[in-house]
Amino acid sequence: MMEFHISRGARDRYQFAGNLFSFTGNVVFANVSASREFAHRMNQVRDVRKNPERAVHAGALYAMGLIDEASHVLLERYRQEFDPAAITDALTWFSGHIGSHELDRLLLSFVEQFPGSSVYRGLQTPKEWLAGSTDGTPHRAVALEEMMLLWLANRNEAFRPFEELFQDKSLAEQTAYRSVVEKLPAYFATRPLVPMEDSEPQSLFDVLRAPAMAAPGSLREQLDLIRIKWRRLIGESLDRLLSIAGEILQEEDLAIWLQFNPPNPAAEAAARAAAEAAAAAAARRPRPRTRPPCWSAREARG
Repeated sequence: MMEFHISRGARDRYQFAGNLFSFTGNVVFANVSASREFAHRMNQVRDVRKNPERAVHAGALYAMGLIDEASHVLLERYRQEFDPAAITDALTWFSGHIGSHELDRLLLSFVEQFPGSSVYRGLQTPKEWLAGSTDGTPHRAVALEEMMLLWLANRNEAFRPFEELFQDKSLAEQTAYRSVVEKLPAYFATRPLVPMEDSEPQSLFDVLRAPAMAAPGSLREQLDLIRIKWRRLIGESLDRLLSIAGEILQEEDLAIWLQFNPPNPAAEAAARAAAEAAAAAAARRPRPRTRPPCWSAREARG
């Protein structure tokens, strides 16, 4: 089972031991109520009544977690359709580049700093969890996949309000984390490319990074891009969840606007109409027939 990983420090700070999202097989389990509870706890600890600029919103947290889980679904479909050994082979590849001892130390540090719920609750130690497997998938491969998504999350500008949940600074300072993530583009360049409907084939790494590169400041636009660009790869199973997340963000944007503007029925109606029009326009956005510049391999490598 894949989980949306939250740092141990953030779990301790906000007293949260549960799951926001998890992915098992072909099913994403999205916990809307847990997102609301967690956002509420964050706002309480941050004392947002005195510090309103530090407020976080449940809809944004839900959307961010859903983007992470959609990435897991994409990875699973990639394994099923193109490259079953993509992540397990990566363990061997990176072991050859940084040494097996350094890789083992990195994976253990990752699980210690970003424990899943079973490790955080003390049901397993990090070493015990790493030594196990789920449905034939070694947990070392699961940890490597989660670590790749951790790196992507830290470089997604739209995730910035929640960065304390997944900051990778300590992992980078104490382990070979930087050496591994810097080589991710090179590794995935050696694996089968992903065929795209409206552009040339791309590496899996570039496909995963593309929504954040194309819409760096907007969770809603990233959700729209995932629905459009990844649909052939992940199917329509996530459409409902992605649509719900977009609608929640739309309502939150309106609520935030009303919070800082005096009551005015005409202005409220105009703001609601503008929000609905923006959401409808994003949903109708035509698929470009040429590869957008921000999806280029050069920019994806950053």
